[in-house]
Amino acid sequence: MIPLSTAWRARLSPQAVEVDRALRLTAAPPSLAPHAISLDVESTAWAVALGASYLGLFWCARAIFSRGGIRTTTRGVTWIGLALTTLVAVQRATSPTLLYWHWRPLSPNASPYGPFVNRNSLATWLAMAVPLVIGYAMARHQSRPRTGGVVDMAGTMDSTQVWLGGAAVLMTGGLIGSLSRAGILGGAVSLIAFVVMSRKRMTNGRSLAWMVAGLTAMVAIASVYANLGALAMRMQETTEQGEWGRPAIWRDTWRMTRDFWLTGVGAGAYQQGMLVYQQSSRLFFFNHAHDEYLQLIAEGGLLVGVPAAIAVLAAATLMVTRLRTDRSAIFWVRAGAVSGMIAVAVQSIWDTGLRIPANGALFAVMAAIALHEPHGSHSSYGSGLTRREHRTQPRGHVAVERPVNRDHVADT
Repeated sequence: MIPLSTAWRARLSPQAVEVDRALRLTAAPPSLAPHAISLDVESTAWAVALGASYLGLFWCARAIFSRGGIRTTTRGVTWIGLALTTLVAVQRATSPTLLYWHWRPLSPNASPYGPFVNRNSLATWLAMAVPLVIGYAMARHQSRPRTGGVVDMAGTMDSTQVWLGGAAVLMTGGLIGSLSRAGILGGAVSLIAFVVMSRKRMTNGRSLAWMVAGLTAMVAIASVYANLGALAMRMQETTEQGEWGRPAIWRDTWRMTRDFWLTGVGAGAYQQGMLVYQQSSRLFFFNHAHDEYLQLIAEGGLLVGVPAAIAVLAAATLMVTRLRTDRSAIFWVRAGAVSGMIAVAVQSIWDTGLRIPANGALFAVMAAIALHEPHGSHSSYGSGLTRREHRTQPRGHVAVERPVNRDHVADT
């Protein structure tokens, strides 16, 4: 966004001058006045503000979760998920073309799903939330008192567990009912990832088998709420490559990426660049790349792509460490958050759902859950969930245990 001289801009972004000339519909050379690298400074400012909001929410949530609040937050996400799926079902049945039965989207071809303008954005939110709810249910199950190593099933299936199970089923039904192919695939991969992460925490093969059976039953019941015929037609469309299909969008985007490989066209300026680089039919306009990774490189080039890749690798490494060292019941919530992020990573190969503020905010909160460290744990994190008060005790007494983080003790 910083204005640069024409000479410096030409060095860093050689094709920017030609794009400006094409956008102005003139053969005259562009003005010699300083200009930012971004092709659309206003959109870049909005993108930076949105990204800063995501980062701020992540850091604040991570600091809060170090002292507690994970269970409260997860219950809140569950309630929002229930309200969202109910809203979508009623809105799609009564007013499928309007947002909240009142506002008409700017795009005449839009098909709103509740508060989301399209099915893919809804699928992004649900694909993240479902594993988190399942993880919370597992955390409550694992924290129940055991007799001879066996959990009291009668005590486990309380009203809260039934509520969490019902919410997971309905939200999975909403995900399948969205008919978002990438979202459904991402959700399926997230459940597989959750099972893989759970293997080392299960005491025996029977527990793992029960969990797999439960997840299978959840998906089977949720499928009842979906139109399987419409879903089959959507899956068939995957193999059809028209002039507005994703391969055509990716080809045009890659041409723009090659011309702006160093700095990109500017965060949020993809739509402006496509005014010049789209070679397919103009009956439809490409306003995003349908691939989060490709759009990131197109908008930011190596200037943004390299730091982003380093951040992702660092976060993934730290998540693995947190999962390995967490010995509390919150491990399951953490695993659910990681699984939800994996769902988005898979879906982002075909969509750009994280650019919707609601999805970006939930992603930031889930990253905070996955990466938080309990307050006061330091290097002993994971070896114990409490801080032992070393004091002289009479013979026959044991040291007093005081919880460090109320989220990391049994949820009863």
